This record gives sequence, structure tokens and C-alpha cells, in this order.
Amino acid sequence: MHGVLTSPCLRPPPLLRRAFPSPATRLLPPQTLALRPLPLPRGLRSSPPPPRAAAEAAASAVGGLLAPLSTLEVGLRSVNLAPLRAPVAAAMSAVVRWLGVYREVLLVGVLFSWFPNIPWDRQPFSALRDLCDPFLALCREVMPPVFGRKLDLSPLIAFMAIDIIIMILRPQPRM
Repeated sequence: MHGVLTSPCLRPPPLLRRAFPSPATRLLPPQTLALRPLPLPRGLRSSPPPPRAAAEAAASAVGGLLAPLSTLEVGLRSVNLAPLRAPVAAAMSAVVRWLGVYREVLLVGVLFSWFPNIPWDRQPFSALRDLCDPFLALCREVMPPVFGRKLDLSPLIAFMAIDIIIMILRPQPRM
């Protein structure tokens, strides 16, 4: 006995199995829409492609609307990215370190901004201002100063954004 949510059919109906071309792609020859295999960079190996039935099932799941995306996903899964793991990890580590240094420079700039008698037109204060102000101006667009421009909360937004990016890029410990 089959329940309400189960179906005795093992395959989707024939109407959902084929992809519907959009009006813009009906006029193009079929060779234009075909994906050609790209040559792999040196050192990368291509793993065997997944079964074609899985790609067709994914493409027909929503009536063929996501067929190009599922084909792209199948193509990306067939590329072995193991040789790129070390350089990507090194680049992410360098970005995390650079963001940590920038966060400290930003903290010094924010602390110095509390003192009204600092000569911002002289070195090293002008260099500090040149480093901090573009990012703080971007954060001021997100949260403008409150209480008649007396309280600037943009450094909080800046520190939160930097910390979130650092948390995303920092490698997670394996369990």
C-alpha cells in the first residue's frame, strides 16, 4: 500500500524528463549550447565523470530550468582540486594575517580620533588617516553617525566586518 507522500512510479513523468528551451535559446543551433570540455591546467587530473543519469535527474528535477547549473556542477565535481589546496590555504592564511594587522591599525586610528588636538595633516597621523578613512567611510554609508553626528558607530561595523571575514577564512580545526 502506498501512502499519500509516496508514489508507485520510479521514474518522473516524460514531460519533466526533457529540458524546456527558453525562447532566447530556441533560435540558436544546438552546437552553440553544447558545453565543450576545457583543457585542464598542468598538474590537475580529471576524475571520472559521474553517471549521466544523475546529471539528467538533476536537470529534470525542476523541469529543466536549472539544467545549465546542474551541468556546471557535474563538470566542476569532475575536476580534482587537490593540488590547489596548499596554495589556497597559504593565500587564505596571508589574508587573515593582513586583516589582523589592518584591524590593529584601525584600532589605533579610532583611538587617536578621540583626541581633538592631533595634527592629522602631519606624519605619521596622515598615513594612519589615509589607511583607515576609506574603509570607515564605507562603513559610515552602512551606519551613519547618530545624535546629530556626535556618535560615530562605523568603527563597530568595521571591526565586525573584519572579524567575520577572518572567521570565514581561518581554517577550522578537524575533529
